[in-house]
This record gives sequence, C-alpha cells and structure tokens, in this order.
Amino acid sequence: MVGKKEAGRTAAHLAAVGLVGCALTAVQFQAVLTALFVHGTTALVVVLAVGPPLAVALLAGLGVSARPVVPLTRRARGLWGWATSVYALGTLGALAATMLNRQVNSSGNVFLLYPAGGICYALAAALLVPGTRTRLTAAALAVALAAGGSYVSWQAAQPPTLDEWIGANGVDRALLRVGEPPAGYTLDARGASAEGFGAGYLRPGALELHLTVERIGRDTRRVDARGCPVPVGEVVHCADDGGGRQLVTYEGDYERRELRLRRSGLVHTVTVQGRPADLSAARHILSTLRPATDTELAGLLKLPMRG
Repeated sequence: MVGKKEAGRTAAHLAAVGLVGCALTAVQFQAVLTALFVHGTTALVVVLAVGPPLAVALLAGLGVSARPVVPLTRRARGLWGWATSVYALGTLGALAATMLNRQVNSSGNVFLLYPAGGICYALAAALLVPGTRTRLTAAALAVALAAGGSYVSWQAAQPPTLDEWIGANGVDRALLRVGEPPAGYTLDARGASAEGFGAGYLRPGALELHLTVERIGRDTRRVDARGCPVPVGEVVHCADDGGGRQLVTYEGDYERRELRLRRSGLVHTVTVQGRPADLSAARHILSTLRPATDTELAGLLKLPMRG
C-alpha cells in the first residue's frame, strides 16, 4: 500500500509539473513572438529578463506541494534550486521542440508544441525525484525523445525525392513529356503543375527553345476556325507546318514563333524568340516526344515544394 501511495503521489506531482510546463511553454512562446514581431527588440529583452524569474517563482510555489515526494524542496535553498533546475531543463527541451516544430511543421501549427513543452518539464522534474528507477526511466525517455527528434529533424532536412515533389505540387505525370534534345542542346526542366509542364533547350550561341505541354482547352485565348490565335495588338500568322504541326508567327514588339502539335489530348508547343528561328530543332523536339525520365526532371527539385 505504501509503495502504491508513493507512486500515486509521484504521478500526481509530475502531472502537475507537466500542466504548469504546458502553460509556461504557451505563455513564453506567445510572449516572445509578440515582443519580437510587434514591439521590437527592446520588448524582447524585457521579456527575456522578466519572464524566467517569474516562471521560476511559479515553479517554486508548485514545489512547496512536492515536499512529500521530493525531499530537496523541504528547505528554501533546495526549493529554489529545484525550481531553477526544472525550469532550465524544461525550457531547454521546449526550445528544442520549438525548433523541431518549425523545421518539420510547415503549416506553422503550434498546438502540439505546448503539450510537448509540458512533457519536457515533467521529465526534468522526474530526474529530481528520489529513486534510481524513476530517474533512469526519465533519463531513458529523455534520450529516446532526443534521438527521435534528431532523426525527424534529419529526415526533414533531406531533399525531397522526385515522387515526393510531384505529389506535393499536384503535378499530373501525363504532362511530363519532352522531346530529344537536338544536337548541341541540353534539356532543363523549368516547372510543372497540375496544369502544365515547361522545359528549356539550351545551346551556346543559339536562342533558347522552350517547350510547354498543356491539356487541350487549357489556353483560353480566342482562336479562329483554324485554331489560330486571334491577334490582340499584334500581327499573327498561322500556317500548316506538316506532320500535324501548326506554325504560329507573332510579329510586333515581341517577335516569336511557335510550333504546336496536338496529340492524345495534349498540346505541345515549342517557342522560339526572335529571328533567325531554329525551326528544324523545334521540329526535332516535337517529332521525338516521349515521357520524361527522372534524370531529365531533376531540375524540378530546385523549385519550391508546396507543404
């Protein structure tokens, strides 16, 4: 009976410290954010100077009720030492949890941070409870949490795989099509989404060729009966280029030519700016269209990934 009674007191003591730690984590987190982003650096210094003493005093008040469980708190010196130690260790753990939350939780949700801080304070208090078993258990839990947090942090720091990037950005894989680079050109994936895909073909001393792939009907510009864009402030000429391709020439301040190929519900467009235009290279791209390989899509990983 005595053992169960002591265990119950210890559990109640650690639960009380955990609840206070949860509240302290919430108050301190919000106070620091408000001071830093609303009132400036001076207010932050004031919060950091006043906050810890008040928190230690609050824990010292809680420590008075812990005397039956923690003999250290029966004397004033030990009470303040206990409160300071719990605050220091608990705050260190809560700070680590905050940094981990910021790295892993891109949505900025902090509601799980507060109970995590409470757990850190409870573990800190458990390390000061008499009894080898309790202290070893608390130390093992602290080590396990630290190791788990380190692993999660390491995982979050790893660059995404191509499949992860495509999934996070809602990309339709059916749009990820490219043509073989013409002689001397290199392929560079520029962007992809649920609506379209874009890639550039580069060659030293030559104008860039830009390939876009979209679903037919995605382009909402007005067209005539031949599918030729209706000009708005510029002269547009359309011609049959053979092989199912359409050549669209734009004249004006922004001269460019587009070779378009409609196939399997998709419209593939190679754009060449200025003159002279390397239409033979553009035709080569459209005549060799195929699904892009992971290596060719590696450039997408340089772009932001939605959370």
